[in-house]
Amino acid sequence: MATTSTQTSPVSLTPDNNVTKRIIRSGQGQCPKADSIVSVHYESFLEDGSLFDSSRQRNAAYEFVPNGGKVIKAWEIAIPIMHVGELAEIVCTYDYGYGKKGWPPIVPQKANLRFEVELLGTWESAESVKQKISVALAKKEEGNAFYKQGAIEQALFAYRKGREYVVDVWDCEPEDLIKAREVTIALHANVAACYMKMRDWDKAIEVCQKVLDREPRNIKACYRIGQAYYEKDDYENGIGFVTIGLRGNPDSQELKALLAALEAKRDQWIKTSKELCKKMLS
Repeated sequence: MATTSTQTSPVSLTPDNNVTKRIIRSGQGQCPKADSIVSVHYESFLEDGSLFDSSRQRNAAYEFVPNGGKVIKAWEIAIPIMHVGELAEIVCTYDYGYGKKGWPPIVPQKANLRFEVELLGTWESAESVKQKISVALAKKEEGNAFYKQGAIEQALFAYRKGREYVVDVWDCEPEDLIKAREVTIALHANVAACYMKMRDWDKAIEVCQKVLDREPRNIKACYRIGQAYYEKDDYENGIGFVTIGLRGNPDSQELKALLAALEAKRDQWIKTSKELCKKMLS
């Protein structure tokens, strides 16, 4: 099941009732662990409703450690109890926001504030290669859960974040290098699957090509590139990649069926083009 709309009543998060949180849309993912990094989109409003800051307008999510002293107290309190995928309204008085002095000239003195915050993802820091592989695998499983629920954007975020941990791992023990390579390929493939669901054929092709750069006859990558080119009406390129896949997987019924579909579409296009030329010249 994908994330659902779940309007709730505000809940007080502090004894003085000066920080409240209201769920606008529930999330299906985990809450941030202690000292983990989070990524959010947010919009910030003054008490009169005027917008004074927005990550969405900048099209740039904000990443930080909730208890790292980089954000206001209200966020330090509210964000650790959010679930990935959740969209929440956080309201606070000035003492949990920018204090008595405000944030001149944008936020006035003693300003009470309202925020709409979406928790896009959360992950742990990792130093060793084994830790990086472990976190990447955890993000892969998180992405799989979102994908099964139909939450494709959240799945894509998890897969891409997991990929960051292992895609550039080289200087390590051979067994770790092999594992990192396997996980990287799997995450590339899952990212491509998300783009296919989103019908973003160009990005799907680009990511599948990264798989083929590491594993030239990967059957999933060849099949998905073939599918993407089919949807783009680029039948010759699709046939080329499916043919490459069949060289390494000659018994694949999926590839054979896709090749037949691509060839049929190509032949129909050639026939239609010839008929159009005859009409134009007659």
